[in-house]
Amino acid sequence: MLNCEPIFTWYERVNLLWKNDCFRRRKHQYTAVLMCLSTGVFVVYALRYNNIPGLEVLPKFTLPMVKYGNLSVPDNIGNGVQTNTSLQSSHYNQLFATDETKIISTQLIPVRVTLLPEILNVSTSGFSANKKMVTNSKVLKETHFMTISGNGRLGNTMFQFAALLSCAKRLNYTAFIRPDHLISQYYLISGTSSVSLINVEIAGEKAFGKYDNELESLNTSKNWSLGGYYQSWKYFYKDEDLIRSSFNFKPDIYEKARQFVDSYRQGNRTIVGIHVRRGDMSTSSADASGYSAAPITYIKKSMNYFKERYSNALFIVVSDEIPWCKENLKEDNGIAFISFNNPGTDMAVLSLCDHVIVTSGTFGWWGAWLAGGDVVYFKGFPKPGSQLDRYISREDYYPPHWIGL
Repeated sequence: MLNCEPIFTWYERVNLLWKNDCFRRRKHQYTAVLMCLSTGVFVVYALRYNNIPGLEVLPKFTLPMVKYGNLSVPDNIGNGVQTNTSLQSSHYNQLFATDETKIISTQLIPVRVTLLPEILNVSTSGFSANKKMVTNSKVLKETHFMTISGNGRLGNTMFQFAALLSCAKRLNYTAFIRPDHLISQYYLISGTSSVSLINVEIAGEKAFGKYDNELESLNTSKNWSLGGYYQSWKYFYKDEDLIRSSFNFKPDIYEKARQFVDSYRQGNRTIVGIHVRRGDMSTSSADASGYSAAPITYIKKSMNYFKERYSNALFIVVSDEIPWCKENLKEDNGIAFISFNNPGTDMAVLSLCDHVIVTSGTFGWWGAWLAGGDVVYFKGFPKPGSQLDRYISREDYYPPHWIGL
């Protein structure tokens, strides 16, 4: 998708007709500098004015990459062989014409030339960067890129990826992640690339659990790598459909989860997922920092909340500590436990539930968000008054329609 290696450039002669009084009916010849990319996309870089002495090498019009379509190029182009592959006058008029000018004809001169250094905003054989502020949306999409450089496990990276998609859409950038990114292990991600960005700056955040509106106004003169955690629904709530469609599970993961959930739907039962995060959060040091594991009293209270509303409720427990869950919930009827030991399958199961109970951490948060039903969350996370509590705004972290118990 983002393979932008240039193959060759060539010139086209463009006869431009001035329409103003001073140059009425007078033709001026320009040279258009074009570039073909390995994707088959052609770009117009500049028109260079030929007829005025001293201006032969100065650009009359300069644009970053402007995609106008895919053309079939003969294999021998660039070898001095005349071809009929050329832009139409209408293409140039759309890109460059003003109230004073009208382009009336073009003539292709296929000549291989040295690659121009200002074309791309990605690293291709030492290309330099285009550092001008760009506002044209079409140009931005073709020349400006955005990725993520944060870390963490699946729940954390899903927040980062959602913020990336929404921010790139808002600025009309092209979003991508590396092919080996953790997200790609579990979801079908189309926007992957190994392209090396230049003129790139890392966008941070003031606090990982508080919405930072500075992401709304990034400078469009450069590429961006989002380096924060962006753990707030506010970063992407306007693009919910885009985010949901982008978290498309791989077929084998989805099918395994679907079969598991469907096996408990006999009698049209209401399926309530429970994500129980313990593991690293069940230690005294984690609790002191604010990473509090939900007690069993909260889990049972949340289950009762759904039992009162759905007499046919069945609970599916997803946890990093299933033995603890089985020991503490063994007296409850209508409960099933997952043993896939695969984050992708566990997430897919939660997403297929009708409603979800969340304890602590971002994994359960995303399982609940993807499910899209009623959500009950643990008000004790983060632990009130703790160090972590100072970095997380509950209003920014938990969607307003979720229910805290």
